[in-house]
Amino acid sequence: MKSLKPKSYEEHPKTLGEHLRKRRLQIGIFQREAALRLGVNEWTYHGWERRHRSPPVSFWPRIIDFLGYDPFPIPQTLGERIRAKRRLLGLSQEKAARLLGVDEGTLRRYERGLWEPTKDRLLRVASFLK
Repeated sequence: MKSLKPKSYEEHPKTLGEHLRKRRLQIGIFQREAALRLGVNEWTYHGWERRHRSPPVSFWPRIIDFLGYDPFPIPQTLGERIRAKRRLLGLSQEKAARLLGVDEGTLRRYERGLWEPTKDRLLRVASFLK
């Protein structure tokens, strides 16, 4: 008898590790090759896929490129949009804050939805999000 072989990944991944595993298996590569494509060692990649550790923000542009999409939900709020753009660019809060001309604590509050940018800063935020 023949039966369908079960998929060895989640059809609807929820974690970064599940997204990475699904993509890797879809393109038929080993963890070693995925690690090379992302510019990390095999153990680092293994940790990401197994959810033992999270990648630094500087790796997010490569991860998004490898997956072909951003695995996070579509941003709804201004804070989520700022965080998504920062992730896409691989910027830390410190570097993004410098670009926006605000301190890191202010940016953190924007991202958490605790503060709204003032009129003059809103123009800088809009420019950053383009």
